[in-house]
Amino acid sequence: MKILKIYQNFFLRNLIVNTVVLGLIFVGVYDEINYAGKNSFILLHNICLGYFPVYIGILFSNTFIIKRFLFKKKYKTFWLLFLSFWTCYYIFMTYYFYHTGLGRIKTLSISSLICNGTFLFFLHTVIMKKVSQTDKDIMNYKSELSFLKQQLNPHFLLNAMNNLYGESLAEPDKVPDRILNLSDMLRYQIEATKKDYVSIEEEIAFIKKYIEYYTFQNERLVVTQNFEGDFDTIDIPPLFFLPLVENAVKFSAETAAPFIHIDLKVKCKNLSFTLKNNLLESGSRLSSTGIGIENLKRRLEVYGLRHELSCKKEKNTFIVKLNIWHLPTAVLS
Repeated sequence: MKILKIYQNFFLRNLIVNTVVLGLIFVGVYDEINYAGKNSFILLHNICLGYFPVYIGILFSNTFIIKRFLFKKKYKTFWLLFLSFWTCYYIFMTYYFYHTGLGRIKTLSISSLICNGTFLFFLHTVIMKKVSQTDKDIMNYKSELSFLKQQLNPHFLLNAMNNLYGESLAEPDKVPDRILNLSDMLRYQIEATKKDYVSIEEEIAFIKKYIEYYTFQNERLVVTQNFEGDFDTIDIPPLFFLPLVENAVKFSAETAAPFIHIDLKVKCKNLSFTLKNNLLESGSRLSSTGIGIENLKRRLEVYGLRHELSCKKEKNTFIVKLNIWHLPTAVLS
């Protein structure tokens, strides 16, 4: 990233490039000239005398002729200025080389200079366009990712408010404690969505708290949880499991004997998550908004994680499987 920033800086880029080119020229002719008995300082002086007018000519042509006229599709003006400039430049350099004692400049040298200088400028332009487009893409992805993460909060609150409403009618005395529990969970969501990654350990703790809340609310709900692996060494984008668990809790609650099976395994930066819950085969009074699952799918794409997500229904059981490969290693503080 530092190299890219240096390249984007006009003065630093040109300083480094010109220093390297001068060094290569000096090394290339040093042995031959030194063998003839000439001083190294005089050699470097002559190289600079010949090199810098060449550099100024290329810079002027690229910046004030190609960039301002060719790139803006002013072709007639471009060709007039381009040919006039390099003709005048050739005449100037012929006299310049003669009076500075550098010998005679050749037409082939000027032609090679024009072709190479122009080609490198076009190459530089393509690189800068790619960099600029990449920066725009990154900004767009960051904006979309921020929106997707923030979208989970109102979705969570919508489900929570619906549950609180039902509980306030049935057991109003328990509502204050339930609000405190929801407040803790919402606090974690707000903090987690400010980060790109959190530890899997934190995510598991949040899911356990979420499950605990709903098992307390619905005593019929049976939850089986299996977690295996080194959770403190791997990071994951925040709230990846929440939409899946939310749906499982919501739809299983309609059945006579609701159950949820959660299986999470982590091994060598690879994650395997399986969630099963029962639901009514028909006659459900619930309608899914679809926000949670679609949000998760899009976040997997935006994060660029190699993954496999499948959802299928087998009779009265809904099964979700999520596999993610090459998760980032946690940064130990």
